[in-house]
Formats: sequence, structure tokens, C-alpha cells
Amino acid sequence: MTIGTLHAQTVDRPALKEGDKWVYSIRVDESKADIMSSTTRKWEASINRVGSHTVVLANKPVDSNLPPKESTLNTDWSVTRSVNGKNIVVNRPYDFPMQPGKTWKLETVEDKPDALTKTQKISQQYTVIGWEEVKVPAGTFKALKIEVEGEWSKEFEPRGPSANSAVGTGTAGATAIVQTHTAFTPPPVSGRLYKAFWYVPEIKRDVKVISEDSNGSGALHKRTTEELESFSVQ
Repeated sequence: MTIGTLHAQTVDRPALKEGDKWVYSIRVDESKADIMSSTTRKWEASINRVGSHTVVLANKPVDSNLPPKESTLNTDWSVTRSVNGKNIVVNRPYDFPMQPGKTWKLETVEDKPDALTKTQKISQQYTVIGWEEVKVPAGTFKALKIEVEGEWSKEFEPRGPSANSAVGTGTAGATAIVQTHTAFTPPPVSGRLYKAFWYVPEIKRDVKVISEDSNGSGALHKRTTEELESFSVQ
């Protein structure tokens, strides 16, 4: 059964309701030591609170007895967090109202995101491609496809001098071995990002998502594929 019609008009922000629920099958393909491994798990997401500007989304694995992890999102599904002491939008999968051909850009420059990184920069260009028919376990839908082409880069903090010691035993007895390392700064690294979202207005969010992360040489490091298994929305 196909749900939804081939929309010609713009797509407005969804009216999220407390109790809206979605179950996704999430597959992660990740390269480890140049060997690609895959894992699949089902996740349940539900709206626990709706405000005028924000909602609380709860996420948990379907097979877990632990409480869900709750996070605050904006009502347009964008994510705001503190970067360099200011609250900014760091993720905007949709820019309502949407129609084919619309574009928007998101760029984040963060100082010291962790102890080893000096600066991290992420730049993403979004484009609404158009309406497509997409089939997932929950059914067949007419969906608005959004693509993201992006880049990321990191500059690292200097590493100070260090020394490692070890004790070896030979014919002359125990010997202490000390290795010293001079201070150095790791070279910058960069890579590319690709994402695709298939958004269905009747479902209030995407029914399929593909995310890819590649390194500077173009080799695929990680691919995540999310597909809607079931849903219950008001």
C-alpha cells in the first residue's frame, strides 16, 4: 500500500504531538582495520513533551530494559547546542516550508570539542531534490528527498614531550629502558559527508535516512541506514 500523494505544494512544519512514536531499523556499516563490519538494531523514538518551540524526544533500543535517553529538539526537528559558549543550531535536516529546489547551508566551527582537538569545522549544503516513491518495512511512501553534501576538518592541539619506561631482564640482570618522545603537533585531518533524508508529511519525519562519512582520500569510513519499521502518530 502506498501512503501519501504526489505533493506539488510546499511542505510545512509538522504538528508534533505527545505520544507520537516511530520504530526504526538502524544498520551501521563501519570500517575497522580496513574490514567492513555491520550491526543492526531496532530503536524506538517517541515524543514525551511538546512546547511552543521545543519537544522532548525519547530514544531507546527496542530490546533494552533500560530507561530511554531523552533529548530536547526544536519543533522543526533541528538541534541546538552550546558551541563556544553560544547556543546555535548544529543540525537542521529540514528547513520548513520546503519544496523541490530549496537549499540551505549549515556551518559549525567549534573550539576544543575535546581535549586533543584544537578546532573542528563542519560545513553542510542541503538541497531538496524532489518527490520520490520509497519502500521501507513500514510501507511504500511518497517522500520528499533531501540531500546533504558536506565536509569536515580537524586541527589538533600540540602534544607535549613524553617518556615511556620498561624493565627488561637479561644475562646482566634487570635493565631499565627509557624512550623519550619530543613535542609535536599532529597534522590536520579532513573528510567528506553525505546524507539523504526521505521525509513524509503524514509521518511527520523521515521514513529513510542514509548517512556516509568518508576520510580525506575518499575511502568510506562509516555508513548508517535507518528505515521505518512502524509508527503511530496523531
